[in-house]
Formats: sequence, C-alpha cells, structure tokens
Amino acid sequence: MENSHFSDQILFHHPISEDQRERVRHGAGEFPCAWYLDHYHSRVRSYPWHWHDEFEIAYVTEGNVTAYVNDQQILLEPGDGLFINPRTLHAYAGQGEAFMPDIVFHPLLICGSQESVFWERYVRPLVLSPAFSHRMLRRDIPWQADVLAKAESAFQLLRTEDFGYEFSVRSMLSEILLELSRHMPENPGPRGKSYLDIERVRQMLLFIELHYTEPIQVQQIADSAYISRRECMRSFQRIIGTSPIQYVIELRIRKARRLLAQTDLPVLEVCTLCGFQNQSYFTKTFREKIGTSPVKYRNTIARGERNEGE
Repeated sequence: MENSHFSDQILFHHPISEDQRERVRHGAGEFPCAWYLDHYHSRVRSYPWHWHDEFEIAYVTEGNVTAYVNDQQILLEPGDGLFINPRTLHAYAGQGEAFMPDIVFHPLLICGSQESVFWERYVRPLVLSPAFSHRMLRRDIPWQADVLAKAESAFQLLRTEDFGYEFSVRSMLSEILLELSRHMPENPGPRGKSYLDIERVRQMLLFIELHYTEPIQVQQIADSAYISRRECMRSFQRIIGTSPIQYVIELRIRKARRLLAQTDLPVLEVCTLCGFQNQSYFTKTFREKIGTSPVKYRNTIARGERNEGE
C-alpha cells in the first residue's frame, strides 16, 4: 500500500497532536525518513494545519496543489516542488485531483548528532534561520531543478527499498540540504509582526484543540494568546484564512468524520464528543460542509474511504 496523507477524511497516517504537531514518527528510529504519496481528489481535498520537527520536501506530478505556509499561499503546478523547514506551520489543499510525492526526514539523518560538523556548519544554520521557513522549487532554475531531480530519485529509492537504499537516500538528501544552505537568504533582519502572528496562532490552535469538545467563545481563544478579540480575529484571518469560530466548526466536523468512519459509536455520541450542543445542529452543519448527512456518510462515503486507506 502506498503511504498517503489523508486530510479532511478519516484515515490519518500523520496524526495531529494537541498543538497541531504531528505526533507520528516519520520512519524508524534508526532511519528517520519516510515517504508519502499524497492523493487529493473529491473526498480528500486538503491536509490540515500542522508542524513537525522534520524537514519536508514535496513535488507535484499531476494536478495543482495549494500550499499554505505560515502567512503565505503558494500554488504548486506539475513539476513544482516545496521544501519546508522544521517547526513551520503549513497545510495543503488539492485543486481537483492531484498527486504529490512527499519525503519527511529528521535532521539527525543527515548530521548524526549535534556535535558533528554537519550540524554545526550546515544543518543548524538552516534550521535556525529566522528568514528561512520554506523554499518553492521550480525546474526553470538550474540549482532547484537539480534539487527536484534528487528528491525524485530519493523518493523512488524509498519506495523500492533496494539493498543499500538508505545510503543513497541519505546522500541525496544531504546534497539537497547543502544546495539549500548555499542559497539561504542573507541578512534576514529582525523577526517582524508576521512572526508574532504565527506564534499567536500556534497558541490559539493549541487552545482550540484542547477545548473543541466544549462551548468556545472568540474571547476565550484570544485570551489563550493574551491578545484582544479583534487581534485574534485579525491574526486568524491572516494566517489561517478563516475566522476562529469557522476553524472550530471545521475541526469538529473533521473529528466527526473520523469517528463516523472508524467507530460504530451512535451519531448522538459522535455529536457530543465533537463539541456540538445538539444533534439537529450537528446534522445541519455536517450536511452543509460535507454534502450529506452523518448517517449517509457513515454508510456510503466513509466505508469507501476506509477501504481505500487499507
């Protein structure tokens, strides 16, 4: 079975933790690297906001994918790629049907330890650069085309797992990091208001994840980041692209979809566990967001998605 990111649907190969950090370990401890083939289509349209301690490099082979990185929106067309630094808040949305191979790997795969020259001279400056959260990669720029070619080769090696593939994959990913280090932005300057917004949103996402089963007011979300209600609304709209309450509703629906597909819990119990105050409102909202009722979703769409992910 091919690995996949499953976003607004029920099967998560990358579970999201309470602070929107993926709690899955990518790869094994002795080889912290994993590959995924993201397939976006009518039932799998996006992958939610999250962050992780690993580097990530992805490229689009079919269709278009919109990447949301911190406060930026990036359209990736076939042939385009994206490199994401550790601890960077990001999300994806497919535009129709799209395929995006994806490699996620820990810095220690490259540098071995934080006492090595590889960490101190090359990886550490990359990870800790305040101006480097991501890099779009295009094939019409020679050095970026070379990075994308190495990413494709590494992806194929990870899929086939031929004898000794770990050496080759580590070598290719090392060369990718070296190229990115060579082309890191110079003179980044001080961290500005955008950085502050991102940190605030991280804190507010944590609060929402911890309390989505309860009634939540915008003021409570704002208080969690020690900002005003107005500033909360502004920061959310700028970084996430929606209001705090709409985000809460979408999160609850996403949780409900997972429970409907992965459990046999009664719909009323799913409604309660996901923070909806009554079943009629839950059914109405679910139908508006998903296009069908929770019962029909469980009986038809969710069963198909469950089989697809097995």
